[in-house]
Amino acid sequence: MRAEFLHIADVHLGYQQYGSPERFNDFGRTFLAAVDYAVEHRVDFVLISGDLFHKSAIDPPTLLQAVDGLDRLRQASISVAAVAGNHDRARYRDRVSWLDYLAERGYLALLSPDFEQEGICLSPWDGSSGAYVDLAGVRVYGLPYLGASTRPVLQELPAALSGQPKPEFTVLMGHFGLTGEVSHRAGGHEYSEIAPLREHVDYLALGHWHKPFEREGWIYNPGSLETCAMDERRWPGGFYHVIVDTGHNPGHQAQHIKSYRRPFHRFSLQVDEYATPPALYDGLRNRLENAGPTTQGTDLSPVVEISLEGVLPFDRNDLDLEYVRRLADDLLSPLLIRVKNNTRATEFEIAPEASLSRAELERSVLRDLIRRDASRREQADAWASAAVEVKQLALRGSSPEAIAAIVRQRLVEVGEE
Repeated sequence: MRAEFLHIADVHLGYQQYGSPERFNDFGRTFLAAVDYAVEHRVDFVLISGDLFHKSAIDPPTLLQAVDGLDRLRQASISVAAVAGNHDRARYRDRVSWLDYLAERGYLALLSPDFEQEGICLSPWDGSSGAYVDLAGVRVYGLPYLGASTRPVLQELPAALSGQPKPEFTVLMGHFGLTGEVSHRAGGHEYSEIAPLREHVDYLALGHWHKPFEREGWIYNPGSLETCAMDERRWPGGFYHVIVDTGHNPGHQAQHIKSYRRPFHRFSLQVDEYATPPALYDGLRNRLENAGPTTQGTDLSPVVEISLEGVLPFDRNDLDLEYVRRLADDLLSPLLIRVKNNTRATEFEIAPEASLSRAELERSVLRDLIRRDASRREQADAWASAAVEVKQLALRGSSPEAIAAIVRQRLVEVGEE
């Protein structure tokens, strides 16, 4: 038996990221590009492993994008099966979702088991509901996003599958993550929880986490078609083109096809070393000019984020963020610029050691404050000593003339007079 299919997930149609109409169009464009690929390569069917939509309540332009793509597939006699993700499932008070609407009109088979008192019921798709559908000789099961209920269902599912006839090739779609694939994400499932499915499933078609990954030659997650967050900018999202040939071992080959995505760039600048606003702007200009090409082989203008970090050596009010935006616009010609001002003012950044004596603590505080001024950083110890000395003179009742003489002497010593 031979068949071909596309495995996509996390399309997020309708996401007007950063409030930009162009980003809304980008999510639609990558979906239609995957559809065109399916038609061009004459695959037998397309699987959507959750989150076709970005949210449950969509507007007409979003529905038109979905219908446009699905209708192209239908005109090419390419079947579609899908599961509901956490973004596009029906809201708590709603009985049906927009995926249900599309299924009702024959654009796709929306798969989900029935959960009954006696256990999981795996019935065939009948045009309105069902847990599986047979497409081009491949049996496709679907498991929608279930949140905290996913774990017990995964424990029961192998027994339910064992009660079904074993076809030549079986696919299970699921919308959940796998522990260890995305370091900062919690809520994934251990491989040991999924491994019992291996006896019954030849290809586990995952969605939910936007980073592409493969595991053990049978678990595949394609990643999102478009970049859904700045932290995902380095993940090569796309979809899988899968060729099933049960006459060979292994019985399938999965090729990850990268989607044509808008470039995302984050530039981080430590501000501590710049004593004045002009010096900071010059440093940023140098950073951006030496960044290299920002379009990453595409003709799409990038989304740019500039993050200013550290402790400002000058008054925070003197930092012109609008000038920073204009500078980036002139140098990079981005679609969008986002400037994050994560700088901190010097007076709130003193963190001396608790074990110091009062005199040592005082000197440490003064030295820390002076070091925040880049122009005096190298002489911070000398300036701190001078400040302590002047304070002691004042406490002893020294005359203003005597204090002024000491200050002049210290200025000479540090090279400022």
